[in-house]
Amino acid sequence: MAMTQAQVTAFKAASGDLDPAAMHLLWLGLLFATLFSWVAWAAIDLYSGWANQRVRESAVKSLLIRGVVLVVISIWMFGS
Repeated sequence: MAMTQAQVTAFKAASGDLDPAAMHLLWLGLLFATLFSWVAWAAIDLYSGWANQRVRESAVKSLLIRGVVLVVISIWMFGS
């Protein structure tokens, strides 16, 4: 849903003349950077445990499913 001109004017007045589209891209970028960083950290941690044979196969499947679902849902909800 697009903002009306009055809403854009109010947003710019309250935010110090920042463009709403730029703020939207900034927050999306931060969300996806955090999300992909978490997935990368989890994958590295998982590999470390797998290499030392301290991780069960069910934990690997669970993490992979959770990571993929989280990324796909986040892109679907926030990226479009």
